[in-house]
Amino acid sequence: MATGTRTVLDVISIMRKAISRQNENDPASTNATLLSYVNDFVSLSMPSDIRVPEKFGTLSFTIDETVTDGVYTFNDVGLTVDFMDISNSSFISEYDPVNESTTWNSLTVYVDPKQFYDRWGINNIEVLTAGFPTEVLFYGNEFVFRTIPDTTYLINMYGYKKNANYESSSDNIDYDYWLRYLAYGAALNYAHDYNFSVSKLALIEKGYLREKTRLFSNVHNRIKHSRCSPNF
Repeated sequence: MATGTRTVLDVISIMRKAISRQNENDPASTNATLLSYVNDFVSLSMPSDIRVPEKFGTLSFTIDETVTDGVYTFNDVGLTVDFMDISNSSFISEYDPVNESTTWNSLTVYVDPKQFYDRWGINNIEVLTAGFPTEVLFYGNEFVFRTIPDTTYLINMYGYKKNANYESSSDNIDYDYWLRYLAYGAALNYAHDYNFSVSKLALIEKGYLREKTRLFSNVHNRIKHSRCSPNF
């Protein structure tokens, strides 16, 4: 959910100044057109450009013996916001009915299907033996568990969520400190597509790099004040 007070229109306003397109009636620079550039940047370019702490989250869901191939899609686990990656800090719970206690075990995450299926085989669904899952493939919009579960297990995974598109220019941006970074990032993509001169491109790119550095500094300053975990 967005927590910023600044809107997409504020982003577009800065973007217009950067690309020198102040006329909203220009068919090449309507608010709708510029909104599409903001959305392309925030959902496609930004996730591979920088990762911000606010987008780090937990995905919790259950798996059980009813899914006999061990494959769960994002829809199956009720994932409403896509994760662009899942870290190896993922865990699976095991319940002990005798002692009525739950223990957590590490779950190895693969992102390379070849590596995963070289280890487990790809055409052996009919002969899979159910047991305690120890590894999972995260690829596309699917999780593939091996071993396939023999009962119900709770899964906790951690990773970075993808940024959602904005519906309109009146939407609040996710965080206010993204404001100028989004504006100059979207402006740079626009300038490339509309064949701006080399000098104008260089000027916008300089602004983009400045705002990216500021965003990195904001993230770094918060991280460095976080308490480090002991390495033992």
